[in-house]
Amino acid sequence: MEIGQLRDQTCCCMELLAPEIGDCSLLVDECLADARKSFRDSFICQFRPEAWAKITFVYHKHFLDTGCDVSVAEIIAEVVRDSIKSNRMDFLTMSLAQHKQFQKTHPDGHGKEAKPCLSVVKSKS
Repeated sequence: MEIGQLRDQTCCCMELLAPEIGDCSLLVDECLADARKSFRDSFICQFRPEAWAKITFVYHKHFLDTGCDVSVAEIIAEVVRDSIKSNRMDFLTMSLAQHKQFQKTHPDGHGKEAKPCLSVVKSKS
């Protein structure tokens, strides 16, 4: 997806998210322009339009609520910081470590399959 297409789809998502705003194209343009100060277009376009609609909404809402300018980069950094504190990090890193361990022991991608650690047991009722 290109930045222009992302902008158009984000505007549509914003209209669904906050129809009371009306024409939200200026808000989306400002948010994406701020994001482009810190991020490459290729990174920006990895986020779905629905996510950019929410980011745009939060970006402007907090500015209006506080009068302080908070950049899109600061918003995304704060979200990443918060997600690092989550319990899923343990699960995700364990999964990554197991995948790397398998690659290390089977560098050609072939070989005997590793035995699963868990097995399914069927009970007779």
